Amino acid sequence: MSRIPLVMGIDPAPSYDWFKGFDYSWFDAGNLGGLSSVPFFETVPERLDGLLETSSARQQLRLGFGPGDCKTLSGSPNCTEACSDPSFLFTPTNLRACAALAGAALLVQNGTYSVDRSDAQTAKAIGFWHVPDLSTYNAIDVFTRVAQCIPQSCTVARLGECAENVQDLGSVEIKADNLALISSRLGHYCDGVGLEINTDIAGPGVLLSYFLQTSLVVLFWLILKISRSWVRHVGVPFRCLTRQSKDEFQDRLAAVQSQLERSRLGTAVTASLMEFQEVQIYFIISAQIATIIAYNPHLTNTLGNNNSSYAAVILNSGLAAFLNISSMGCIFLAQCALHKAGMRWWYIFSIMTISFILALNMFAIRDQLMPPVELLWEQFKDDAPLPLCGNNPSPMTYCGQSVDTGYLDNDVVGFVISGLGSLTWVGLFIDQLNFSLQTQHPTLRQRLCTKLNRYEGIVRRKSKVWRVLGNAYWLVIEFALVCLVGYHLSQLILVLENVSIGDIGKWGFGQLIAVMVWAPTIIKCIYFNAFGVKGGFEERIPKDYKIIRESEPEDSSPQELYKGLGQQLTSGT
Repeated sequence: MSRIPLVMGIDPAPSYDWFKGFDYSWFDAGNLGGLSSVPFFETVPERLDGLLETSSARQQLRLGFGPGDCKTLSGSPNCTEACSDPSFLFTPTNLRACAALAGAALLVQNGTYSVDRSDAQTAKAIGFWHVPDLSTYNAIDVFTRVAQCIPQSCTVARLGECAENVQDLGSVEIKADNLALISSRLGHYCDGVGLEINTDIAGPGVLLSYFLQTSLVVLFWLILKISRSWVRHVGVPFRCLTRQSKDEFQDRLAAVQSQLERSRLGTAVTASLMEFQEVQIYFIISAQIATIIAYNPHLTNTLGNNNSSYAAVILNSGLAAFLNISSMGCIFLAQCALHKAGMRWWYIFSIMTISFILALNMFAIRDQLMPPVELLWEQFKDDAPLPLCGNNPSPMTYCGQSVDTGYLDNDVVGFVISGLGSLTWVGLFIDQLNFSLQTQHPTLRQRLCTKLNRYEGIVRRKSKVWRVLGNAYWLVIEFALVCLVGYHLSQLILVLENVSIGDIGKWGFGQLIAVMVWAPTIIKCIYFNAFGVKGGFEERIPKDYKIIRESEPEDSSPQELYKGLGQQLTSGT
């Protein structure tokens, strides 16, 4: 039977889909620190399978070489050197090229193929990449080194586990007839790989802290809504069950609403909300800054390298970006609640703005939050060098993505946060500025009012329109923010399903500290509710200051109080 020609050629720079069909739309794979140019381990058995399929069909075989194949210490391509030295062989690009080259050599040596040296591209590839003579090449040595490296790499527990037949690869005789068995076992090598979530990003304590943050936002917002507005609005339809007139029923609702607002629970939550907002903003800002620094592609000594594999870096980078961007919904909802409660402070507004700017920046560069692959490779080598793999890291470090996550599937949330956050920020800024003019610059405000008095009729008509539009604006904003916070909470639950909160071994100092940041706010809120706000604050200020609770004016009837509440600014109290 005649031999089939084997030709070689020059391929363009390849691009590898590290997401393997998973919809990680938070990322653009082409920008992930150059990772798209790095072949994952699965390409090794894929190329061997391709050789076998071509051989079975007795078709011409073509070996293609790309720009990164067979690289050595000198930087120039040399397949003879790269495939015979384990320190070069077990790099991602070289292992893919050398395994295919060794497989082709076995097929040449068993008489299936012969290298067509008359082909111009083949001659050029042989000369440029220093391809050895496949008829005499020691292909058995290449596969033997692979069979020795694989079992040792399976001992790196943090990367995953290997099936028994994969660990027993060395028992397979290296010959062309067994090439399919070798490829099959290599094809199952990455099956047991587990992606470890970085505990600094989403460990049990950190995730529980995010969960507490979101839950407290929802709880505080609900209590404030019930104690400040919902009773007088929700109770209106029930007037038909009483014999009271409309005005009498409104008086009663206003009185009940006022009692709830001034109750210990209402005042405790209101007093705690400002401190809670400050804590959660700094909590998110610290996480945002840490993520931007840790996964900065332009820094050479970042914490982002603290991962066990390329796939783990992708997962942790995306998870960190998602959590810190999605949490902005909680911050904006709490800020709206503060303004509704009449608590406006430029300091809190300013740090909220800083957090929002960091979130926008993080979303804009989300597909670049990964250090260069060269630096990661050196980090992997330093962390766990394997002697039988040429002192390279385990090949599992470049196994492809194996986890499908629901929380990284939709970057629409990022666009929603950017758009909704911008609309919310503008409204809050106007409200904050209006409040400052009233309280800190009354003269300027009086001048404006004096100028507007000449247009009193027009202003009165327009003020009604603005009040209606303002009410609708904040109603839509708050509803959208509540939906966003609910979505964020649902995604946290999905992440929690992949983390063992009850695993004591994962609860280090950082995890405990992350949870305890909310302890002061929770304990103080309980204290204020039990003993009153006055007692809680008086112990924290100098003795020459006093806490005084403002009482209702004696000449104000409930009806007047109700009307006053109804005429408040749309974004305000």
